[in-house]
Amino acid sequence: MNQNEVLVKESIVTGQAFTSKEDATIMAGEILFQNGYVEKEYIQSMLEKLETQSFATYIGNGVAIPHGMAEGSKHVKHTGISVIQVPDGVFWNEEMAYVIVGIAANSDDHMGVLSALADAIEEEEDAKKLWKESSVENIFNLLSMSL
Repeated sequence: MNQNEVLVKESIVTGQAFTSKEDATIMAGEILFQNGYVEKEYIQSMLEKLETQSFATYIGNGVAIPHGMAEGSKHVKHTGISVIQVPDGVFWNEEMAYVIVGIAANSDDHMGVLSALADAIEEEEDAKKLWKESSVENIFNLLSMSL
């Protein structure tokens, strides 16, 4: 993997189901860990963010963005995202999330990743494409245009 790649196909998983946003967050973190973006400890930071600042983990249009606390960035090896598509959704802050995007970013990259992601799902129609898309290749292509 190129150290500069924010998204790799191995970080995209489709057709998943979760009973809680915590389970979805753990999987998002595990994918980041397995693909070398973070140390294992980052997952705990993601869960802490979910517990203490849950409002910051849902951005609308069926997309949740679990990520770590500011202090958790010390466990980020390099910036990257994981993408999990959940066709039936998972309940997240009084909303349904159909796409879970785990974010690992050093503090200086954080806003750039969020901005690119927001561009990719700003229009509800664009977000809905991701909700229903089962092809890793197509999801990769849709998101790569923005990242």
